[in-house]
Amino acid sequence: MTKIISKYLLLTLYLLAFYACNTTRYVPEGEYLLDKVNIKSDSKEFGTAELRPYIKQVPNYKMFGINKTQLQIYNLSGRDSSKWINKQLRKTGQPPVIFDSTMIERSAKELKKLFVYKGYIDTEVTTSIVAKKKKVEVSYKIQTKDPHLVRNFEFESQDSLIKNTLFQKRNPKLRIPNESASAQTSLIHEGMHFNRKVLNLERDRITAYLRNRGYYAFNKDYISYDADTIMSNHAVDLKLKLHLYPAILPNGMFAEIPHKKYFLNKTFIYLNYNPLEYNTIADYVAKDSLILGEYQIYFKDKSPAIRPKALIDNNFLSPGRPYAQIREELTYAAYSSLMALENVSIRFEEFERNDSSFLNTYLLTMQAKRQSTTFALEGTNSSGDLGFASSIDYNHKSIFKGSENFNIKLRGAYEAISSSDNNYLEVGAETALRFPKFMMPFLSSSFKKTIRASTEFAMSSNFQTRPEFDRILFSGSLRYLWQGRGQRSSRHQFNLLDLNYVKIPSIDPAFRDSLPLNARLFSFTDLFIAGASYNYSYSTFNPTQKRRDAHTLRLSLGSAGNLLYGLSSLANAKKDDKGSYELFNVYYAQYVKADLEYAKTVFIDKQNSVAWRIGGGVGIPYGNSKALPFEKRYYSGGANSVRAWKVRSLGPGAYPNTTSSIYDHSGDIKLDLNIEYRSHLFWKLEAASFVDAGNIWTIRNYEQQEDGIFDLKKFYTQIAIGYGLGLRFDFDFFLIRFDTGWKAFNPEKTGRDRWAIIKPNFGENFAWHFAVGYPF
Repeated sequence: MTKIISKYLLLTLYLLAFYACNTTRYVPEGEYLLDKVNIKSDSKEFGTAELRPYIKQVPNYKMFGINKTQLQIYNLSGRDSSKWINKQLRKTGQPPVIFDSTMIERSAKELKKLFVYKGYIDTEVTTSIVAKKKKVEVSYKIQTKDPHLVRNFEFESQDSLIKNTLFQKRNPKLRIPNESASAQTSLIHEGMHFNRKVLNLERDRITAYLRNRGYYAFNKDYISYDADTIMSNHAVDLKLKLHLYPAILPNGMFAEIPHKKYFLNKTFIYLNYNPLEYNTIADYVAKDSLILGEYQIYFKDKSPAIRPKALIDNNFLSPGRPYAQIREELTYAAYSSLMALENVSIRFEEFERNDSSFLNTYLLTMQAKRQSTTFALEGTNSSGDLGFASSIDYNHKSIFKGSENFNIKLRGAYEAISSSDNNYLEVGAETALRFPKFMMPFLSSSFKKTIRASTEFAMSSNFQTRPEFDRILFSGSLRYLWQGRGQRSSRHQFNLLDLNYVKIPSIDPAFRDSLPLNARLFSFTDLFIAGASYNYSYSTFNPTQKRRDAHTLRLSLGSAGNLLYGLSSLANAKKDDKGSYELFNVYYAQYVKADLEYAKTVFIDKQNSVAWRIGGGVGIPYGNSKALPFEKRYYSGGANSVRAWKVRSLGPGAYPNTTSSIYDHSGDIKLDLNIEYRSHLFWKLEAASFVDAGNIWTIRNYEQQEDGIFDLKKFYTQIAIGYGLGLRFDFDFFLIRFDTGWKAFNPEKTGRDRWAIIKPNFGENFAWHFAVGYPF
């Protein structure tokens, strides 16, 4: 019976493999499967990946650039499309791409158009087709020849004021705040390629430059070009024409006149303005209003829901100035960032006075829901120990009527630990108050206008009781967060004051004796940390354009205990038996710490990408500390590190993994190197293959962490290497990730046993992870 089952199973697998590998199964008679497309170009300006989007018909998608998995899944379906299994296979898979000869000519035209657009006007695109066994291979050959260059460039306009504005002497003082330093520099110059993309960018530059200097009604349709290529050898005589404004005079006659320069007049701010309720501003009926100089604020409550000063401070369209588009954008961004407001819009009303043009500004906004309370309840499972956690969160978006955000959160957790009579209990509270401005003296108001900043005060407390120990934590901080106005890529955070007090009321003696000496002395003892830190991040990732190359840089610098140590030394304070100073009989930490990480994602095409990361950090205890506090130490392994190891199970160095204690697997230095190939499969599903490398090290020879110290001569021989596969469900607003990793090189082993890739052991050399979001 077993043999019969085995035969049928083998036959079934054979048939599945046969139909899957037969890629032309559903290609009709007389038709061909588009199997491959080749592109060859003599130009170094574009790579093959950049040219592929211009090909109008492409072959079936290859997973990891190797295998047409979706086509194979489709081919597994039967002929009867009414059956459920066949419907699902066809829905999941991808039908064969049937060769369409008309697409070749269209693709060739698009490729030629691209190179002509870049100045290669004489470009020739030739095509060839090779058909074999119901499959077609198409090749495109691109010969660009010599590019056309701009020989003479001329600017023509009868609008003398605009001409003077554009060609006035370059002066940094004439720049609008947050305007690009290159805004005054023309993109066109003699000798450049006759590149039509650059010509369009120059139209955009001129338009933005003029709209930032009062020309509210100007748009790029007033700019055109004349290009003369007759009687020239790959040379172009180029003329940029800036046309006058077409106007209808009071007598009804049509005339072309110079463009108007607009100045800002009054600003009207409407609170509680619902665009779904009012067709025009005239429909709004205010309960009351305030007049503050050139500002008029209308509202429907007894008083404005937000202080007038906060509204005026976040308005960059100051009355009396020339209109500037960039100031309009900054105002919109500033109002949108105020948590007390929503549905922000800006309108303008044009009028003439004494032969001058003016704009009245209307800022229309609604009041957001001021207060909210949320309750959460979740179940937990830690290695089979069941528990639950709950929290209640209260939030007020404008507690002092200036869009100050106040938050308080209470949390509790309980877990029944099967291996102990005592269970795990945690109770905590945290509160934060964030002001939407830089609350720091000695900063000029002009500087504060150039940044979008917030100041945050935070406090928290936490009580934990476990079978091994009880712990109480109190913390408080003062931090500043800011970024440039109109800039989303760079963010800064400066923690001016970061205080932490840890108290260990009780600890199990057996657990204490099992700890490394450094953890025993400096991590599981009463501890005070008073420090400051600075964090910087730069990212080009755009959530609305996920399929574009992006890179991220993160930097963190921090220190603690220096001021306290200096005061202790000046006061000639006595040291304890460990050689450390104490503050009110509590040991305080002293250290410096730095972290740096760089990650980049490169898209090969719309379906495939490669992402890589290099990162590391170092923490150095000194002065009053012999070791870093446990919370400040590094660990390796886990969903965002070397994924062939479970979380907190790798290192330090060649330290053997003979214990499950996370306190043994911590260090002062960390290195992470990762590369990952991501490939879209179907629906929301994405596959990944990856290689990770890294480890942690100590900077001193700590007890119970033998072979963990960093040695420049041999640290590279202790870099762990893992490889693996992953599946991701990308739901746009969040991503669920399942990764499986296998150890390739294990530094804790010796000899041939280090190379786990030679003899994979599923039990010992395997780890799997569930996480939300990409690892980097």
